[in-house]
Amino acid sequence: MDSPAHGGPVDDELAAVGLRAEDVLDFSVNVNPYGPCPSVLRAIAEAPLHRYPDPSAAPTRRALAAHLDEPDARVILGNGAVDLLWLLARAWLRPGDLAMAIEPTFSEMQRAAMQAGARILEHRTLPRNDFALDIPALDAQLHAFRPRLVYVCSPSNPVGVVTPFEVLEDLAERHPDTLFVCDVSFLSLSAHHGIARPSRRIVWVCSLTKDHALPGLRMGYAVAPEPLVARMEAERPPWSIGAPAQAAILATFEPEAQRFVDESRVRLLQDRAALEARLHHLDLRTHPSDTVYVLVYLGGRRLATDLRRTLLERHAVLVRDATSFGLPGHIRLAARPLPDTELLVSALRQELRP
Repeated sequence: MDSPAHGGPVDDELAAVGLRAEDVLDFSVNVNPYGPCPSVLRAIAEAPLHRYPDPSAAPTRRALAAHLDEPDARVILGNGAVDLLWLLARAWLRPGDLAMAIEPTFSEMQRAAMQAGARILEHRTLPRNDFALDIPALDAQLHAFRPRLVYVCSPSNPVGVVTPFEVLEDLAERHPDTLFVCDVSFLSLSAHHGIARPSRRIVWVCSLTKDHALPGLRMGYAVAPEPLVARMEAERPPWSIGAPAQAAILATFEPEAQRFVDESRVRLLQDRAALEARLHHLDLRTHPSDTVYVLVYLGGRRLATDLRRTLLERHAVLVRDATSFGLPGHIRLAARPLPDTELLVSALRQELRP
């Protein structure tokens, strides 16, 4: 398989244009620019590196399960959401199974499914409808094909639209042969923030690195039916969650860290609104978003790949090329503080002049 396209600066690419990662103003990743939270950093610094962590991170799992009000056996930790998606594919999918992805979406579930030998079926939402999910059409496709797994992001990625829990739960109940996997990694930084509700039919997957700006540490968790969690645990070696990550996971659910996320969400949603207003002044269309990033249609003025490269080389500004989502005329932008936004808008104004 080809390497996936994700956000964030790539060292070899930066070296080719004479830049360092710290030189780049990065709008391509949906990571909290106000983080990390000081209390989480303290917990990481105090993690006991002189001894092995618990082989299965059992104490951390128990503490997280208590916070989520879930049984321990329904909670599993991972090195970020991607690790959990790949574990899930190995534990659940068999060669020849059908896995559905609600597109456009984050690519790692499909990559993991293909690695497990599954076939991929797309249910594609459309730009002309602002990528709204057509529930009757999805329901009909699920009835027709009966996939073993369906993957959905809420908020969606790259668009940022939240699908109500009630809608997903109703679909899951109507299709008992299909495992629903819902990635809620950006939910806590959305206008519909909250903890995903317990469900017998849905696996909830969440990254903890977005809220606290710790993508280099890799932290995530999933809530799933007990037999599936046991199968996922059996798919990985011991000590796969290091002591710093376990300490950070525990710290993210302490009151100080929860307040930090709440405050960040308010600021970032305001930052996103300011970003959208300035993009509209450039006659760029933005699709409605419930979270802290926005998908931008370039209106045929530039292809996304070309614009991304030009902004990086000439302005040291990085945006997310949405071509890998099947949207070569779109870019995705993450909210950042207003001074950063003004620099981005200045660069866009220069590069999108008629």
